[in-house]
Amino acid sequence: MCFRRIGRRMPWRRVPLRRRSDRIQAWLTLAVIVTALLAAPGAAWWTARSTYGAEARASEWEARHRRAVSAVLEQNAAGVSSTVDSEALPGPEYVPVAARWTAPDGTVRAGAVPVEAGARAGSTVTVWIDELGALASPPRRRNAVLDATVAGTFALTAMLAFLGGARRLVIWRLDRRRLRSWEAEWQIIGPRWSRR
Repeated sequence: MCFRRIGRRMPWRRVPLRRRSDRIQAWLTLAVIVTALLAAPGAAWWTARSTYGAEARASEWEARHRRAVSAVLEQNAAGVSSTVDSEALPGPEYVPVAARWTAPDGTVRAGAVPVEAGARAGSTVTVWIDELGALASPPRRRNAVLDATVAGTFALTAMLAFLGGARRLVIWRLDRRRLRSWEAEWQIIGPRWSRR
């Protein structure tokens, strides 16, 4: 029963009351469905694969160009000043303190590193450096699978939204055309029925 009803709506069936705009709408709907079933999953897969590759390459680059080393603090880390309400600050307070560390080429480098307030001079902290020995931000925590899944889902949703929006726009234009045609025909037929 359901297949028979769907079969009646197919654009290639000749129906005497079907207008040209109805056939255009039926073919458009069929084209959107076929495109959504064939192209949208491919676009989502390609986007997910590209995102995964980019995230994996970025992780590999950071692993090759950044490393964690131990830095020795050269002075004590001062605490919170008395004018600031320390209970209002969330989590531990970090302050910049002079420290020294060894670069990959063996030279000793120095600079200010953020440490928790109250750290003592001579204690060690872990810092991240680049291949030249300069301070660098730690590698970003990446989840390539999650990023690829989100990107693929977004691409699929965007493509389906685009196809649906384009179909809706064409149908809106067809509806306006049908209404104009109906009004023109009613101008001819209406007076015979309504005696106006």
